Amino acid sequence: MRSVLGATVLLLCSACQTTPGDAAAASGVAGPIVEVASAEDLVQDLDALDTQTVVLNFWATWCGPCRAEFPMFVEYGRENAEDGIAVRFVSVDAPRQLEAVKSFLAEHDVTDPSYLYTGTGDVTSQLNPFVGGAVPITMVLDGDGIVQTTHVGAMTLEDLEELVTTARSQS
Repeated sequence: MRSVLGATVLLLCSACQTTPGDAAAASGVAGPIVEVASAEDLVQDLDALDTQTVVLNFWATWCGPCRAEFPMFVEYGRENAEDGIAVRFVSVDAPRQLEAVKSFLAEHDVTDPSYLYTGTGDVTSQLNPFVGGAVPITMVLDGDGIVQTTHVGAMTLEDLEELVTTARSQS
């Protein structure tokens, strides 16, 4: 991802209330979980990815539709990694649920970094001010870090493929 990703979110975040965090400290967390306190922290971590497209799935362990679609996202990410598509998960569970989040990720063999949102407010609104509150939410960012498409609610594989195709055609 290029530095435009950071600039894009900084512009969006300037209109939102954010809780600044220390991305360097968050990135040093051992294991597959990176704690982020703002969209800015998330973007700084994603900026290190060298990929054309990032699919961000916002989910929670207590969300039935999130749990149902989760294996599809994991499989999609594995099958499309060589095509420049990275799938990353952002849990909106309370920080005290960290062990439940880790357990759920392990249960689904998620080996790439995943995120636990530890800030205040709604992280999805920080990335796209037109959505927020409910999960699941899926956003597709282009290689420059610009949110190209957003889907609120559960998805099928066909929905996801269409969302990514639309995002890639717009960039």
